[in-house]
Order: sequence, then structure tokens, then C-alpha cells
Amino acid sequence: MKANIDGIGNLIEVKLKSDLKVITETLTRIGIISKKRKIVFPTCYIIEVFDKFYIFHFKEMFSITRSDYYNNISESDIHRKNSIIFCLKNWGMIDVVDESAIDPHTMYVSVLPFKEKNEYCINHKFNLQTDTSIN
Repeated sequence: MKANIDGIGNLIEVKLKSDLKVITETLTRIGIISKKRKIVFPTCYIIEVFDKFYIFHFKEMFSITRSDYYNNISESDIHRKNSIIFCLKNWGMIDVVDESAIDPHTMYVSVLPFKEKNEYCINHKFNLQTDTSIN
């Protein structure tokens, strides 16, 4: 199901099949990766709102958390989000409430292997702890 929560873009509702901490950690390793600079820029995050879980692109959350926000989310950003969600589903970590919500999901996404995580800096564009107050 696509949810429009307080003006946020179309978040994708998911059902957890793995521990939330595992999914959250996995998402920190998926996104834009600079191997030369050893930096990962995570693309997606997971949030719980009224006992439901949603995965979103960090740009979608800017629309409600920043007064200086301008809508620069692109079709490519949405395709990347959908592909990341598709990966989590294929890895058995989540179920997608509405499968049609992640179409298309054909974009290549970079995933940093867990064993290499300590060699990289995780550079968050969005921080759930300080940038939101949704619940």
C-alpha cells in the first residue's frame, strides 16, 4: 500500500520478516558507494508509523522535516528505492504490502558487503533520530 503521511511522498508499506535492527543496518550499506573515498551514502530508511513500517527515500522525508526543502526527487531516485525494496524482499527480510508499488525495480543498486563495513564511512543524508518527529 502506498501511504501519504502528512505530505510525505509515496512511502512503501512493508511487513517485517527479519529483525528491524537487521533491516536498518542493511539499509545503511545500500546506496551510492564511493570505493575511492570509502564512503557509503545510504538511499533508503525504514520508519514505523502507527504500528506499520514504511521504507522511504531520504529525499521523501525532507518534504516534512525541512523548511528549506525543494522537491528534487527524481524518477531515478524512485526507481532506486523500488530496487532496494525488491532486494530486501528477495533476501527474505520483508514482504511488500502492495507488490505493484515497487514497479519498476530494475535499477542496479550498490550493496557494501557487511565484512567491509568497518572500512567505510557511512554518510547519512537524513537522520531518523534528529530529523523526524512523526510518531
